[in-house]
Amino acid sequence: MKYYFILNPHSQTGKGRLIWKNQLLPCLKASHSHWKVFYTRYEGHCTQIVRQLTRSPSRPLTIVILGGDGTLNEAINGIEQFNNVTLGYIPTGSSNDFARGMKLTSDPLQTLHNILRQEHQVWLDYGEVQAPGKAPKRFIVSSGIGFDAYVTDEALTSPIKNVLNTVHLGKLTYALIALKKLITISLQPVRITVDDTYTLKFPRFYFASSHNLPFEGGGFKFSPNARPDDGKLEVCVIHGFFKFLIPILLPTAFFGLHKYFPGVTLFSCEKMTIRLAHPFPVHTDGETYHPQTRIKVWCNKGKIHFVY
Repeated sequence: MKYYFILNPHSQTGKGRLIWKNQLLPCLKASHSHWKVFYTRYEGHCTQIVRQLTRSPSRPLTIVILGGDGTLNEAINGIEQFNNVTLGYIPTGSSNDFARGMKLTSDPLQTLHNILRQEHQVWLDYGEVQAPGKAPKRFIVSSGIGFDAYVTDEALTSPIKNVLNTVHLGKLTYALIALKKLITISLQPVRITVDDTYTLKFPRFYFASSHNLPFEGGGFKFSPNARPDDGKLEVCVIHGFFKFLIPILLPTAFFGLHKYFPGVTLFSCEKMTIRLAHPFPVHTDGETYHPQTRIKVWCNKGKIHFVY
């Protein structure tokens, strides 16, 4: 089997490049494995590399991503043919919600050894989002529409994130920007049709996040029961709160305790449709997907062969 490593050299303000150079590269050279490395140079580059590698794989190959949740999302969106393709991941980002949800070891060398030995293997689901007239977009951790998408969108370019990363507090980026966004967000009604069987209506809607794994935004456990191998998405809807109560709610979400508050609705589904009167931004694994008034979200069961 050949291993293709795709490295985001800028992940966690350059930490990814150092991990590769100082820890993983010497180990790979000593392993006598067949491997090749690609460096991402711009947004969307990882998707292009993965698309080329998986267009028609005639023999088994393993693609190992070194980066954060955003780089992993690009990889998921690049897979053309799932047959003969195995995915590995060595987290070097700041949020690492995928690694947290999968309970991956934080030791890059141990992760590499596990991947080379094909130590643990599982078939993972992934989610998909589509707006009318738009191509669908995949996600492996979570997707959201509304307040959480506002926050994750700003977090991508905020200087706050870089500052907090330097003191190893990058996961606080989401919380700080969330408090800022509370001032400007305008709430609106929402209709959510679940599995084509029933519809939920909420007059004061903040956001709905669809989860393949429990965490979002650097450790917020919005959907504690989410599992990546059950063929379903766990959905968290935040609604009805007065704005001054949100700063009280958010810290409890680090522990999954927000579910006990009125105004928090959790449910699982295979698919759903969300309808709004006015556009709200959308994200997939923290990556921006243009503001929409209507989206469909669904789960694709057991498509990704993952090794860790």
